[in-house]
Amino acid sequence: MKKQVAIIGMGVSGLAVLLALSQLPDKFLEKIDITCFDEPKHFGRGIPFQEDSSTAWINSPIDAISYDYHDMNDFQNWMEQKGLDTDQSYVPRSLYGRYMTERAHDLLQKLKASVIHEKVTQLNYEPDSQKWNIGTSQRTIPTRFDEVHLTCGELPVLDPYHLQGNPNYIADPYPLKNLPKQPGKKDRIAIIGTGLAAIDTLKWLLKNSQADLLAFSPSMTFPTVRILKTETIDWQSLTDTNKQKLFEENSFNFKSLENLFLSELQALGFQNWEETCRQFLAEGIPGISLSLAFPAQLFLLQQLASHLVDWLTDFWPKMTLSNRQYYKENYGKAIINLRNPMPEEAGRLLIEATAQGRLQIIEAVTDIEAGNYGFVLKREVGKELSVATVINATGYHLKESNVHQATTLIQQVIRDGLVQIDPEGGLSILPQTGQVISPKYGILATLYAHGSLVNGVIYQNNSTIKIQQMAERAIGNVIKKPTI
Repeated sequence: MKKQVAIIGMGVSGLAVLLALSQLPDKFLEKIDITCFDEPKHFGRGIPFQEDSSTAWINSPIDAISYDYHDMNDFQNWMEQKGLDTDQSYVPRSLYGRYMTERAHDLLQKLKASVIHEKVTQLNYEPDSQKWNIGTSQRTIPTRFDEVHLTCGELPVLDPYHLQGNPNYIADPYPLKNLPKQPGKKDRIAIIGTGLAAIDTLKWLLKNSQADLLAFSPSMTFPTVRILKTETIDWQSLTDTNKQKLFEENSFNFKSLENLFLSELQALGFQNWEETCRQFLAEGIPGISLSLAFPAQLFLLQQLASHLVDWLTDFWPKMTLSNRQYYKENYGKAIINLRNPMPEEAGRLLIEATAQGRLQIIEAVTDIEAGNYGFVLKREVGKELSVATVINATGYHLKESNVHQATTLIQQVIRDGLVQIDPEGGLSILPQTGQVISPKYGILATLYAHGSLVNGVIYQNNSTIKIQQMAERAIGNVIKKPTI
């Protein structure tokens, strides 16, 4: 009898698992049946790459994103086959979604996988047999599954100012095409957040509305501007050899990793971390201007940040809570803003909007109160500000505080003790394998979680490449087990 494998969610993570399975030798593939679950509107593309406004761009250039990181030219080749312009660096997300959908269709045919276009709402475990029963919004699936991959990245948003339910409060800006255009109206709109989701929101509103915009966040820092170069860096300290040595130490010492990072920083020509931050990073719009003024230095820093984050895939789980807190306080936000940059066009648009008075970056917002005709922003310093609409662009997160807003499936598996929320957010997993850690059963050998669901344990698990690598790690663990 063949092994029954279920993939719940067919966005970026689900496609990554399907791709990893497709790379198995035929002798393994002959022994498994694969069933893929998702709603039709998200099947093959997920939420990030759904149909949306043409101004909702991918924040990665077309040569830095692919459904298969082993072939980073695949997306460009697909565009060329469709007669699309590949000279542009950035394209709409919906276009990448169409590419993903085609590649998913190809894999489904290759693997002869079954497709169920229904949303999974129930997952039950049989501890004696280690098998899984799946229920959807429409029925109970008769198949008992031997292995399940949770790749359902539909996470709730945070509600930092407790505004959910108020008129003119938009809890999630996506899809951007549904945001209020308000042609001709000069209302003020406040955007909570200064990350990439906020950048998307600000860009869309600047191009599609007449509103004056206010943006703010606790850090007040925007992503840096991506510097496009093809230069390869020859790492001096953060080398594969040093990584292996550090990983094999009996007791992980974060100071050793920090010293390697700082040594690499100096090898790239920077004095030290504090001086680097002072010279090349800043809050608000000045930070964007620094990226444009010092492209050579920003390129090196962005590459270094990305390289460090790759290392932290393996070292973050080894770090103590105090180590993690130290890292967050001294490096965290800067590394994130370097590693997740915005397109240059977006940076210039924000600078121009600020100069024209349409965009204002405000500090020290302590509270937001709903009124009869909008909202009042309370501040530590400066006068209160009234706005007609508030848009929450802080992104998606699974925390203890918002589990009640999670999907029916996630609430159920938490309630039944099959999964647990990690202290860093997301689900707890064994990072070496992707296997879920259950508060009731311990490590579940046949349940895996991927993508944004594990963005706490796997540091910055938000790139298509890293998600694919983690899927390969999980599938590699599967074939080591004697049951397949």
